Amino acid sequence: MIQITKIQLFMLIMLFEVGSTTLFALGIGAKQDAWLVVILAFFISTGLIWVYTQFPRICPKQDFSEILNSAVGRKLAIPLLFIYGAYFFDSASYNFYEFGALIKMTALPMTPIFVILYFFMLVSIYILSLGFEVLARTGEILLPVFIIFMVSIYIFTMFSGEFDINELLPILGNGMKPLLGKTLFDVVFFPFGELVVFIVFWHFVSEQEVIRKITFLAVSFSTFLIIFSLIIMLAFLGPDLTANTEIPLLETILSINIANFFTNLDLLAVLIMFIGGFFKMSLHFYAGVLALIWIFKIKDIRRAILILGLMFPIFSNMRFENMAYHRWLGFEVHPYVMAMINLMSILLLIVIFLKKKVAILNKRRKSDGNPPIN
Repeated sequence: MIQITKIQLFMLIMLFEVGSTTLFALGIGAKQDAWLVVILAFFISTGLIWVYTQFPRICPKQDFSEILNSAVGRKLAIPLLFIYGAYFFDSASYNFYEFGALIKMTALPMTPIFVILYFFMLVSIYILSLGFEVLARTGEILLPVFIIFMVSIYIFTMFSGEFDINELLPILGNGMKPLLGKTLFDVVFFPFGELVVFIVFWHFVSEQEVIRKITFLAVSFSTFLIIFSLIIMLAFLGPDLTANTEIPLLETILSINIANFFTNLDLLAVLIMFIGGFFKMSLHFYAGVLALIWIFKIKDIRRAILILGLMFPIFSNMRFENMAYHRWLGFEVHPYVMAMINLMSILLLIVIFLKKKVAILNKRRKSDGNPPIN
C-alpha cells in the first residue's frame, strides 16, 4: 500500500503552493498593497484548509472514492468523481501549458512547444508510473534546491542596487477597497483553493492525525515565501511595472546586475519554473487519473498514466491557442470553476457530518429500543 510520511506531505504541499505563484504577482490589482491581499486571503483560506483536512478526520484511511460511496451512494459518487476528475485534468492542463510556454519563451525559443510539452510529460509519466511515493521522495530532494534558488534570488535582488522598499509605500494609500472584491476572490482560490486536490491523497499519508497540523504549517511557510517574493518584485520593479510585466519574477532576475559579475541569472528562473510547474501539474494530473480508475475500476494504473499522459500534450496544445488566451481563461473563468469545486467539497463534508450524526443517534435509539431515523 502507498504510504508517505508527514515530512513528504509537508514538502509536496509547499512545492504545490509556491509552484506557479512565482510566475504571477498575486493581488497586483491592489498595487503596492498586493502583499496585504495575500495575507488577507491566507486568513480567509484557513476555513477552506479546515474543510479539506476534516475529511481524513471523519473518514480516516478511506480513499476519496470510498468517502463518496459512503456519503452519497455509488450512483451519485460516479458523476461527482467525473466532475472532480475533469477539474483536476483541467487544472493540470493550465499548469502544463503555461510552464511549457514559459520555458519556450525563456530557455528554448527555437524549440516547438509541442516538443517541450512531450519531454515535460515524459518525465512526469516516468515518475508517476513508479508510484506516488517516488513523487513524494522527489519532492524531498527538490524542495531544498527550490528554496535555495528562491533565497539566492532574494539576496541578489536586495544587493543589486535597484531594490527600493519605498515602492511599497504608502501602505493602504488607496484604502481597503482595492484589497477586496475580485482581487481577493482570485487569491483565495489561487493558490489556496487549489489545495482541494489533496483530498484525493490524504489516504496515502501514514500518520492521519497530523495531516491538519502539517497542512497549516506548510501553507504558512508557503505564504511567507509568496509574500516575500511579492515584496521583492514590487520593491525592484515598482507596482506599475510589476502589474504590466508578463512574468515579473523573470523580469526581476534579468535586471539583476551586481558589479557586472552576477548577471544573466535567468537559469535560476527556468529551474524554479520547471520544479514548481512539474509538481503542480503532476499532482493535478495524478488526481485526475485516480478519479478515472475509481470510476471505471481500472486495475493497471501504470497503463492509465501512460495512455492519458501521451494524450495530454495533444489536448493541452489544442485547447490553448496562445498564452494570451490561456491567461484570459485562467484569470476570468478558472477561479469560478475552483469556487464551484470548493463549494461542492464543503457541501460534501456537511452531508458526511450529518450522516455520521444520524448514525450515532440511531445507535442510541436502538439501544433504547426506539425506531431508527431514516
